[in-house]
Amino acid sequence: MASVKVAVRVRPMNRREKDLEAKCIIHMETNKTTITNLKIPEGGTGDSGRERTKTFTYDFSFCSADSKSPNYVSQEMVFTNLGTDVLQSAFEGYNACVFAYGPVSRG
Repeated sequence: MASVKVAVRVRPMNRREKDLEAKCIIHMETNKTTITNLKIPEGGTGDSGRERTKTFTYDFSFCSADSKSPNYVSQEMVFTNLGTDVLQSAFEGYNACVFAYGPVSRG
């Protein structure tokens, strides 16, 4: 197991975002995550030379934005891909840590 694994997960849109008909600006494919800046027109660059899209590569990119999507990643799948290795390392006596950050759209 690598010393550090970096994963990113996109949560489903909350009720407010749905009511405002917000667009999902994140696209995930395999371990790549692409963010689209909707303020920059397609095919163009922003006033500061910024690109419309920016792609990042992680060890894992999990999309949980739409439970009806064939690419939907459940909590169980996240645990299978990340949690089992962390637990195994801990059982073998190694230090293990999971750091999770971000809003959960609850309460």
